[in-house]
Amino acid sequence: MATRNPRKTKAELVYEALQAAILSGHIREGEHLRQEEVAARWGVSQTPVREAFRRLESEGLVEHAPNRGVIVRGLPWTPPPAPLDVIRRRWDELVRDPESIPGSDFP
Repeated sequence: MATRNPRKTKAELVYEALQAAILSGHIREGEHLRQEEVAARWGVSQTPVREAFRRLESEGLVEHAPNRGVIVRGLPWTPPPAPLDVIRRRWDELVRDPESIPGSDFP
């Protein structure tokens, strides 16, 4: 039984390309995205670009600013700190305030 490979729409292709470029840093925070330029770059009409912009906006990667167009917001989250940084910070807290450990005889 053969499985069908559903073809992606033009809007999906543009969305995935823009999303990957933003997440990888190729399109930087604060950059303006012009609908006409994006459409020309990927050889599509402006309708799929508008759809892609809406999806990216719903994810918080871009925002539509009145009279300014679409602006890249960048990553909507901050990566978690490295585990050693967390351990170091907690150790510093414990050394400063040993009473913060409930039921402990930590000197």
